[in-house]
Amino acid sequence: MKRLVLLLVVLTAACATVQLDLPPDTYSVSGANPRRWNQPLSFGQWSTSMVDEGTTRSFLADTGILQIGKSDQAYRMKLNSIAIECHARELVVGKADVFLDPSLGSHPLLVCGFDRGRTQAVLVLARSGQAEPSLRGELREIGGPSFEIQSIHRAPNSRIESGEPFGFEILRDGTRIAVVETVNQGRVWIDPTVANRDTLAAAAASLLLFRDPDAGTVH
Repeated sequence: MKRLVLLLVVLTAACATVQLDLPPDTYSVSGANPRRWNQPLSFGQWSTSMVDEGTTRSFLADTGILQIGKSDQAYRMKLNSIAIECHARELVVGKADVFLDPSLGSHPLLVCGFDRGRTQAVLVLARSGQAEPSLRGELREIGGPSFEIQSIHRAPNSRIESGEPFGFEILRDGTRIAVVETVNQGRVWIDPTVANRDTLAAAAASLLLFRDPDAGTVH
């Protein structure tokens, strides 16, 4: 029993100290972890002048045959000159604490809109139905390029995948152009050669504040 407890302590400590393998020009994040309600967020040249995190509305209802869970949260912020609005929501059905997404991942878990004057973009994130990456999505500039988003579940040189993501990577044509580390204090790397850095920064801020609704755990 003592060995089991010790193993759990070691594993918990390891998860808390995991660092993704990021380039030297990676930005440290201020205000993400530990998170305080409506606290400003900043990294590199980007910082929020306003953060408005709505309360999480959730319920878990037992209909007799099935249990239905729903969770919904909205949050807004102003990052430099970029207006950001996000909605995280999930509806699940199940029984005996085993839940499934009835849409099988076709309905997004997170939707964000970014407005920077002449440039607008949309971020969509959904469950993949796989262990790794468990979350996949798209970042698309209106009338511009599209980028792939996927969760990261492995520490550097590790063969063991984590059930909870350590962060997210943003790719264009399979090449990594941004990384958001969501564990520890949080870190953000954005390729200094790309032309869409403000859009990628808005996506990073949105992912830093994103909390998985996991509606099946609502009690």
